[in-house]
Amino acid sequence: MLRYVSVFSVVTLLPAGLLLCASTFGGFWVMPPLLILGVISHICDELFENRPDAPIERMFQNLLPILLALLHFPLLAAAIWSITYQPFSILEKLALLSGYMLYFAHVSNAVAHELIHRTKRLQFMLGKWMFISILFGHHTSSHRLIHHPYVATRYDPNTARYGENFYRFFARSWKGSFLAGLGAENERLGYPAESRAVDVANPYFTYILGSFLCMGLVAGIGEWAALFVYILLASLAQVGLLMTDYTQHYGLARTEGADGKFPPIAPHHSWNAPHWFTRNLTLNAPLHSDHHAKPAKPYTDLRSYGPEDAPLLPYSPGIMSILALYPPRWRKVMHPRVATWAMQHRNSA
Repeated sequence: MLRYVSVFSVVTLLPAGLLLCASTFGGFWVMPPLLILGVISHICDELFENRPDAPIERMFQNLLPILLALLHFPLLAAAIWSITYQPFSILEKLALLSGYMLYFAHVSNAVAHELIHRTKRLQFMLGKWMFISILFGHHTSSHRLIHHPYVATRYDPNTARYGENFYRFFARSWKGSFLAGLGAENERLGYPAESRAVDVANPYFTYILGSFLCMGLVAGIGEWAALFVYILLASLAQVGLLMTDYTQHYGLARTEGADGKFPPIAPHHSWNAPHWFTRNLTLNAPLHSDHHAKPAKPYTDLRSYGPEDAPLLPYSPGIMSILALYPPRWRKVMHPRVATWAMQHRNSA
């Protein structure tokens, strides 16, 4: 049985269990998940940056994302219930909100991302409904149909431009990815790509209807306060998702040729982070170049590129997310590195 216990399972399931305890008991219990996700993770990232993972059984490789996906929905319900109705203090509720925000941003988003790349219908549907539950269902289409083929080009709303701060990126990418994904789905159905129509055959019908059903369910079971907490949690999870996109592709670009074509996607079109704890917490999502090379590759098979082949973030993903909230500091840290990679790959970037 021990062969099924992996670092992936420990660092993803432990905070989930602690969050459920925090929602039930409050008090001391609100601190451990917040400390693990907000403090200990950064310390471990710096201490064990390139520590390798032990291989795990193929069965568990598929089982863990499904288990985490099924856990996501009761965790979301527990977060809404405890923050809205439990007789906790304001500080306890803020700690709960922060803990759940970090969990949904890191673990839930990573699990949903892993599952929408799976070919099996059940796994794909779980990932899609995870995104719908945070009112971001369109990411299921825009990520696969727009981001992957057009990453590091002007056609990808989720590639952050050089000099663009996170706040502008968030507004542009949210709207841009929604419309670009809708256009791609309409084109797939035989409609003009510029059409804004959404019929029943379009996945956007499910994304939009599902979001309203989720909000209606929360408002019907709870009250307006519960709906407010739900929308707040969903919005913070969306911020976490788009923060990941921002840090993983900032300033990297494929040069458009005179014929309007772009060179193939290469390892140097994604920022990578081999930091051990966050890699395991997010199912190896920071090994991003290899994911773009083979999007269907399972998370346990993703490998890290050397610094000569792909750009590395100077700090762990969590620290980089904090820096992104302060644009002057972000530019000071990142712009010299972007310039270095642009110079090295000026003929192929």
